Amino acid sequence: MHEIYCLETESASLSFSGGELKTKEFDSSNGYGVRVLEKKRIGFAYCQKEEDIEKAKADATRMSRFSVESSMSFAPPADYRKMDMVDPSLDIQDSAALRSFLDEAREGAESKGGHARVMLDASRMKVKLENDVGLHGEYDKTGFSVYAECMHDDGFGMAYVASHKAQPVREIGLRAAQMASDMRGAKKPESGTYTVVMEPDALMSVLDTLIPSFSGDWKRRGITKLAPGEKRFSDNFTLCEDGLAPASDARPFDDEGTPSRKRYLVRDGVVESFLYDRETAALAGVDESGACSRDGYDRPPTIHTSNIVIGPGTWNDLNELDKHIELHYAHGSHTANPTSGDIGLEASAAFLVTKGERKPLKGFMLSGNIFEMFTDIEGIEKKQQTNGSLIAPRIAFRNLRVVS
Repeated sequence: MHEIYCLETESASLSFSGGELKTKEFDSSNGYGVRVLEKKRIGFAYCQKEEDIEKAKADATRMSRFSVESSMSFAPPADYRKMDMVDPSLDIQDSAALRSFLDEAREGAESKGGHARVMLDASRMKVKLENDVGLHGEYDKTGFSVYAECMHDDGFGMAYVASHKAQPVREIGLRAAQMASDMRGAKKPESGTYTVVMEPDALMSVLDTLIPSFSGDWKRRGITKLAPGEKRFSDNFTLCEDGLAPASDARPFDDEGTPSRKRYLVRDGVVESFLYDRETAALAGVDESGACSRDGYDRPPTIHTSNIVIGPGTWNDLNELDKHIELHYAHGSHTANPTSGDIGLEASAAFLVTKGERKPLKGFMLSGNIFEMFTDIEGIEKKQQTNGSLIAPRIAFRNLRVVS
């Protein structure tokens, strides 16, 4: 039995910094990822030409001898939801149009007198998947992302957008410029314990540490600290993986052909499910799949999320809190320990808010434990925001340690 995954991509990247266009790249690729099930073992190979698929099948069959035996099967035929994921006006090869987007974001970022750095990426892809069980699926998708940052005196600001369709990029630049202006004269906060309101960008850094604990492979190997049916989080916290949600990682099916759906990982604080690809599910003896992605046609599929959605809360505006730190951007999640949940983040842009008065902060670390953080939630706003593949409201976490 075999499965063939075909990926065609075109992409363009532009970068502006130091007052000039630094990078202008165009790339295209086309190839086939081939998996074979032979005697209950799976093998993988790839090729770039259609006429080489049979050789890739033979190579995958030989490689299957090195895999573990399981009851895995390829995805059966299914009906897929039609999704609007293409911007017909986005021409990847129109360098003049892409440069105009870049210039528009740059002008916005420099509107208050700061110095700008802008990166723009545009892409178009076609995915085709078929197997000899009878499955056939395909979809087209465009991608558009802009990152803008601004230095204004000693103030630093940034803004980011990622979508299937071209966005009003001047607004991205303006947001970066405004934050850089607001961050001028930033000081270190006093060390201590604070309530921290995290914007979606900051939440992304925290979720990078939390999400691996929902890996079905981690559960199978006894690595994760979570268990289904366990009350591990705040009552008002709900977390989903949803390939059908209107965000940048939307798709009608995952990279094995399982139809996308809304999957609750946490509902009202209770762990509900885990993330599986078909092979891991077979090894674990569970009837689950749908969380599978590939980094390219030349890589075998692995467990990975599509869009992540955090459910809305009950607060209209968390700025009503008397005193808190408003965290916009942070980095350092790669140094966290996803097994224990211990995390330390370096704040890039933050404000101390006291009864509505905002003072810019910089030069400090936030430390805590992600499992404790999502148990000790002060409040979650009603309004959700879309940030790339994340749809989430602002969340206020109690008792985070600030080290200056």
